Amino acid sequence: MNNRTTGPFKVIISLRLLKEKFEGLLQSKNSTVQSQAKEALKIFDNHPVLEKGTDSIDDFLTNKPVIDQLMSLLFPPTLTENEIKAAVTPYSNDIFYCSSRLENIITNHKKSDNVFNDLYKDYEDSFDLLTYAIILNAYYKFNVDFERPKTLSITDENGEKKRYRVAFNADFLDIYPNENAIEITEDILDELLSNANTIDIWKKYFPKDSWTIEGFGIVNLIDTSLDERIDDFKTHLIQPNSESFDYLIHDIRRIFNIPDLQLGSYSVEHNKIISPFDRNFNMLTLVQDEDVSINEYACEHINCQLFRDAKPIIISNVETYHKQTKGNRLSQTLLDKGLKSAALIPVPINGELGFIIELAAFKTNQLNAINMVKLDSILPFILSYSKRTFSEHQNEISAIIQQECTAIHPSVQWRFEEEASKYIQERNYGEDPVFEEIVFKDVVPLFGQIDVVGSSNARNEAIIADLERQLEKSKELLRNRIKINLPFYEQLIFQIDKYLIELKQNFHTNSEQEINIFFEKQLFPLFEHFQTNSNNSKDVDEFLRTIDKTTSSLYDARKAYDITIEMGNNALSSFLDQQQLKAQDIFPHYFEKFKTDGIEHNLYIGQSITKHLNYHPTVLYNLRLWQLQVACEMEAMYYEKQKEFPLQLEVASLILAYDVPITIRYRIDEKQFDVDGAYNVRYEMIKKRIDKAHIKNTNERLTQPHKLSVVYSSNVMEKEYLAYFEFLQAKNYIGNAIEIVELEELQGASGIKAIRVDINRKLQKVSDIFTIEDLQNV
Repeated sequence: MNNRTTGPFKVIISLRLLKEKFEGLLQSKNSTVQSQAKEALKIFDNHPVLEKGTDSIDDFLTNKPVIDQLMSLLFPPTLTENEIKAAVTPYSNDIFYCSSRLENIITNHKKSDNVFNDLYKDYEDSFDLLTYAIILNAYYKFNVDFERPKTLSITDENGEKKRYRVAFNADFLDIYPNENAIEITEDILDELLSNANTIDIWKKYFPKDSWTIEGFGIVNLIDTSLDERIDDFKTHLIQPNSESFDYLIHDIRRIFNIPDLQLGSYSVEHNKIISPFDRNFNMLTLVQDEDVSINEYACEHINCQLFRDAKPIIISNVETYHKQTKGNRLSQTLLDKGLKSAALIPVPINGELGFIIELAAFKTNQLNAINMVKLDSILPFILSYSKRTFSEHQNEISAIIQQECTAIHPSVQWRFEEEASKYIQERNYGEDPVFEEIVFKDVVPLFGQIDVVGSSNARNEAIIADLERQLEKSKELLRNRIKINLPFYEQLIFQIDKYLIELKQNFHTNSEQEINIFFEKQLFPLFEHFQTNSNNSKDVDEFLRTIDKTTSSLYDARKAYDITIEMGNNALSSFLDQQQLKAQDIFPHYFEKFKTDGIEHNLYIGQSITKHLNYHPTVLYNLRLWQLQVACEMEAMYYEKQKEFPLQLEVASLILAYDVPITIRYRIDEKQFDVDGAYNVRYEMIKKRIDKAHIKNTNERLTQPHKLSVVYSSNVMEKEYLAYFEFLQAKNYIGNAIEIVELEELQGASGIKAIRVDINRKLQKVSDIFTIEDLQNV
């Protein structure tokens, strides 16, 4: 007890209460118990110091042999290898006797100090309130709840940490007041409980050496390491991510006490085994990217029990299983990976088998029917985690599909969320919910496009070029093989010449199909015959290698055209997306774009589109100016990148300036917005026809390379856009010439006019978008 703070206690180590216990056992009807009690009391008679006690642990242990003899009656030798139990001095918890199992734990303890040193310690030089609780409850009979769980964490010399729950037996401890003890009243108790964490208050009413604690205590430890590991496992299941997944593997290895235990998984879908959707998992019983049906997975017994009955499978000895089944792909795969025991756990999702969790070890019998009982404690949590993860994965799939395929534009998402919330409320109240169509009234449309000029002609020229080369090369192959007795080749050459003339003079929509059929039915089979039956078919081999397998034809010129269109569209689309973000800052509006032989876009703006902001016509003017600016910049950007494209195709830009508000409705079946009502259809009709429109009384198309055309139908719009173009001239975005033309009469619309300007292909793009304020300042 030297150099130890004992707080309010004077400590006496004694076995007085143990002697009193044996005195009581003399009255037992059990002769064996009576005999043990008599033997113990003889020891006390011969060593009275044990009853009297001492405040020195060293003095107490001078009687160690007889103390051990008495303690053996409390620590039965038959249980000493199993129980984790110790007799300790009061207050300081110094061990003076312990079970063999605890002795082994202490021997392997990483630290050299007493494993119980910090057992009840809340403060550096004091113990916690438990000892005070004994005084208040045992002596004063106050019913104060001081209970708190006590645990010990002990790390062995190998760094393995184990957790123990502690139970303290105070049957052989006595606490009584000394002369300087303060009587604890109800008022003092209230003050103490109100200041439970203020040690000075407790010291005030429990002065040094004011109480005596006499006897010894018994500490029992229960190994709860497995419970703690299971709790850690549950915690890491709650937060699934790549980092917690590493923890999960570590947790499962600790639960099974197998440091190199392997964890894997695979999904089951329509009687097929597929890779897991979570890439954190490896597949242990399958090879990566292997395509296996459940019937081919293992032996019939395992296949039925695992996939049909959804029952776990344990293979404690893979080598034995391999011999018994005369080898199958399951056992062979495990052995190839050095795995000697395995367990397969089926996980049902919504009543159907979803996936299989795989556990495997590198030693025979490391996984077996006995230790797999541990799964009973964690399997419910694995199932819950699996269902949640699967549901989250499905939700994420839906979100990606919506984002990539049928995205709801952020500007109108609030309206869809309102309708969805209403739908859920009606469903939860037991009503028959209906997801109503989303309608936005009185919105002003802005349409624009940048399109390849003469795209149909360019594609036809590419088709003709490919077919002519293919025919000419075939003609050459046949000429090299003409013989007098094979006039059939001459007939084929004659047919090829007819097709070549047709391509030059009268190419039509069926020409490509007819020529492809000619090759498929007559020439390709003949060329394959040349390959099979000729020693010299290098020219045929070389020709057939040039044939595209997808189209079964020469595809060089068309491929160059397709790549040019794709590269141009990607560049234009990406540019427009970036500029659109700036336009949304002007005012939230609905935006959509489409890829054709160029890029089309629609904007709809109005009060109904936004939920919280107030719409003003100035917003519309700013967006119209933005649209003109972006149209010029897009075309200039296209020609800047054109040198990277296989073909040098030219583009033309077009804008429809429409000043009559319309209504748009979201078509749920088509997953897109469309104009609503017969009157509003006029806008769509004009939009679809102006691309091919001619200038009135001429054969000249409105859309021309390097020119931007704005189509309109009112003098107000003409005046507004002329002001925009004058501003763009000042910014060197367009040329000096501004022409106003009248268009031929379109079906459903008359009096349509257009302003057409030359775009500066080398304009210096500004960093910000233009605004009406900029226009007014010029």
